[in-house]
Amino acid sequence: MSELLDALASRGNDASGALERFLGDEALYETCFRQFLADPAFAALEAALDSGDGAAAFGAAHTIKGVAGNLGLTELYRAACALAEPLRHGGSTAGLEPRRQALGRAKAALDALAD
Repeated sequence: MSELLDALASRGNDASGALERFLGDEALYETCFRQFLADPAFAALEAALDSGDGAAAFGAAHTIKGVAGNLGLTELYRAACALAEPLRHGGSTAGLEPRRQALGRAKAALDALAD
C-alpha cells in the first residue's frame, strides 16, 4: 500500500476496505481523499452550526459521514455520525459543541496526513 494508506491504516482507518471499493486503484483513492479534505461540506457544516440551522447542519454532516465511510475514515465517520444523528429529524444544534470539536480533531488529523 501507499504511504498514505499505510498511515491511515496505522491510525485505525479501514484503508484495505476502502481500497477494495476503489478496485485497488491507490492513485484514485489518494485523489479522492485529498479532494474530500477540501470539500465545501466542512465549511457548510461550520456555518450551519454557527447559525443554528439544524437542517443545513444535518445535510452537511450526512454528506461528510457518507464520504468518510466510503473512504474508510473511521474516526471522521464516527464523529460525523455523532453530529448527524441528533439533527436527523430536525433536532436543535444546541449542545453539539463537543461533537463538533471531535469532528474537527478527526479532520485535523487527516489534514496532517495529506501534507
